[in-house]
Amino acid sequence: MIVGTAAGRFWIMASLLSISISSSSSSVSVSASASASASANLVSSSKSRLPMSLSSVISDLEAEGASAVTRACLVTSSGVTRAQRAAVLDSMFGLERSGDTGGDDSLTAFGTHAEGSDSGLAIANPSPQASAADVASTVVACGGTVIFSPSPIDLSRGEGLFDALAPAMERLLSSSSTESSSLIVVASNPELARQQLQEAASSILPHLIQPRGKRPAQVLEDIFASVTYVSSPQDVVAKLASIQACAPSDAASAIAATVDFFAPAAATALSSKDLAAARTVGPAARTALESALAAMQEAVASSAGGLVSNFGDVADAQVKKAMQDVSRAEQAGVTSTGQQITAQLKEELYSEMSDLFHDQLEALTVATFEAFRKDLSQLRISPTLANDMDDVVQKSLVNFAKAAKQLIAKGATWSAVPAKTAFSSQLKEFCSERLLVAKASGQFRPFPRKGYTIGMHWLLPKPFGNDFRQEPWMVHATDNMVYVPEDKITNVAPGDIKNGDWRSKIVPSPSSREMVYVQ
Repeated sequence: MIVGTAAGRFWIMASLLSISISSSSSSVSVSASASASASANLVSSSKSRLPMSLSSVISDLEAEGASAVTRACLVTSSGVTRAQRAAVLDSMFGLERSGDTGGDDSLTAFGTHAEGSDSGLAIANPSPQASAADVASTVVACGGTVIFSPSPIDLSRGEGLFDALAPAMERLLSSSSTESSSLIVVASNPELARQQLQEAASSILPHLIQPRGKRPAQVLEDIFASVTYVSSPQDVVAKLASIQACAPSDAASAIAATVDFFAPAAATALSSKDLAAARTVGPAARTALESALAAMQEAVASSAGGLVSNFGDVADAQVKKAMQDVSRAEQAGVTSTGQQITAQLKEELYSEMSDLFHDQLEALTVATFEAFRKDLSQLRISPTLANDMDDVVQKSLVNFAKAAKQLIAKGATWSAVPAKTAFSSQLKEFCSERLLVAKASGQFRPFPRKGYTIGMHWLLPKPFGNDFRQEPWMVHATDNMVYVPEDKITNVAPGDIKNGDWRSKIVPSPSSREMVYVQ
């Protein structure tokens, strides 16, 4: 299996055949002064595919005099951006963002070595586009030592925490690396992060594929031998120093075993034609990638306000041009290696352009919001001001959606839905604040609310008085009652009482078991 960036695949194929090929993606030995907290120098870095790029870093550390190496892999949650990830690395290891490595967040591995020390650090930095299998193999290659830097938003929501970490934990459970594995969690509030992470892990761990014959892992401590929470990135180096280091040869052997586990047939699948394709198509793909990104950055820089209205079409055109340039390379479509490098180039181009796409969404948000405020200022303050502002909001959202659609490339999987949702909330919040200000100043007075008139109609069953034939228990009234016509049931005449016929002088009461005596 040969996947990843064109540069990474080119480095792997050359290393598997033990052929020394010079390329810009191979590891380079550099020296940079570190911060006081780290007190170490950057002696090696690599942009090749992980975990193989760790091998060159460990070799450079050994050449610098390091007789022991501590390996670790940096893993972040899905909510951590590229800039935040780079800032975390800088604060942990004191890397200066200058010189040849300054501002370059494409490093997949680097090594630091303190002067006068016999041990060094080999840090793996998987890119956000790395597959779950690559991250999992890198964690195993690092002996199960993971530096986990979650986003506070992901922690509060309990989402996006285990996208990359769960496959790595699943791989650790199936290996013997759990005995010496360590998890170092970097969070501003360690106690709160411990509760939130454990709560999120309780719903993830039961779904992991776990080896039979062992107790199922229920907490993170069942997977990692030690779980540590630190509040400052500078404390990570101190925690790594407490982890037992291994010899460079042992570390290199562990990395080789990990790579063989995932791609056992990679060395045997290469031929002389594959190597020739790697030599020709690989550099051509790197050149096309750099040229396309430079053209996109130039288009953004030359646009008004940094907003390219047809950014999607420009991106598709640059990708098409890059694919044509690579297709002209010799053996690009002849060998399977050339075809794989060409196919992966398109995915890599859209992935790198996604950062520019998000910058375009931010620029579109600023421009549309300014137009919204301009339209809002033209409204008259009237009792219908709230409805008029809602109309302007809907108009701005429609314009934003149309413009955002032009920013999405047809061949990419970008989405502007989150940006539109955030923009809608921003507009509604702004309108609410302006209405409150207008009400407080007395300029805005909504229409007074009208009262409701309720009419009730009913039917009187006895509009002319009570009907004692229906309610005979009311015969105790003092008035003489005359029924027309006489029903000979409830009527009792005074003469009947005098005659002594008491049976006709008692009136039954339908509502009770008693009898009512007639007056």
